[in-house]
Amino acid sequence: MKEITAFAPASIANFNVGYDVLGVSLNNLGDQVKLIHNETQENKIVSIENGKQIPKDVNKNCCSVVIRKMQEALGIYRGVDIYITKGFASGSGLGSSSASSAAAAFTYNELLGKPYSKKELVFFAAEGERVACGSAHIDNVAASILGGIVLASGNDIIELPVPENLFATTLFPKITLNTTDSRKILKEHVSLKSASKQIGLMGMFVSSLYKNDLNGLSNALQDILIEPMRSLLIPHFFEMKEAVKQYGALAFGISGSGPSVFAISEGKKNAELITNVLEEVYVPLGIEFQIYNNALSEKSGARILK
Repeated sequence: MKEITAFAPASIANFNVGYDVLGVSLNNLGDQVKLIHNETQENKIVSIENGKQIPKDVNKNCCSVVIRKMQEALGIYRGVDIYITKGFASGSGLGSSSASSAAAAFTYNELLGKPYSKKELVFFAAEGERVACGSAHIDNVAASILGGIVLASGNDIIELPVPENLFATTLFPKITLNTTDSRKILKEHVSLKSASKQIGLMGMFVSSLYKNDLNGLSNALQDILIEPMRSLLIPHFFEMKEAVKQYGALAFGISGSGPSVFAISEGKKNAELITNVLEEVYVPLGIEFQIYNNALSEKSGARILK
């Protein structure tokens, strides 16, 4: 029986300036999905490692939902056994359901001989987001499948250039903060002045990527719309932000809906320094946390493992 295992990375959504439209791949942090043809017409979730709270019901699990959507589109109902390995925690703000959905779409596409392009797979993977989060956002899944930095709005997906030697340090404080609550705290309306400034920052950010201008990137990566509200839900957010800026971070912000935060820096040594600084802030709090370092790369999307 044919089997394939693939990996899809975690991701940072919003990235300060691109609420619901920007996604950044975290390269080596993510989920694995193994698929094996089971010689029936039914899909079955055989195992889920490191994800006890994730449903095994094929109608509620994002991986099996994505695969079924692909089968329906193709008119091919050759069932698979599904093995899921979570590489990081759900509810982290790092695109947990997105990584699984992306890995499922990518693996199944490979199993069938690649009937779909990577960009087409994004929209199937988004159906996993729909079942997990209630809406089919594509910013996280686009970054997980395509890698790098992705601008995704509606049906348009643009792969942006990634400056060399950039690292993302992400800290996940293990507190309960779900996407629904994090969205409820947001204002429905913003001032024209604030909207105009945020639009300008987004333009500066995209320009900085094409110019490989890290100073411009640092100046542009400001969140004046969402951060003032969501930062209130994350313990010691501004203490962390001030600390990493003093140690050379180019930017600091909230990953997705939180509670994870991220710092962007140039070079591995700076990333390690920032890791130490964030640990110094969080260890005395008595809040359990996880911290990761990932090099940003255009070649960091979903990939076959075996």
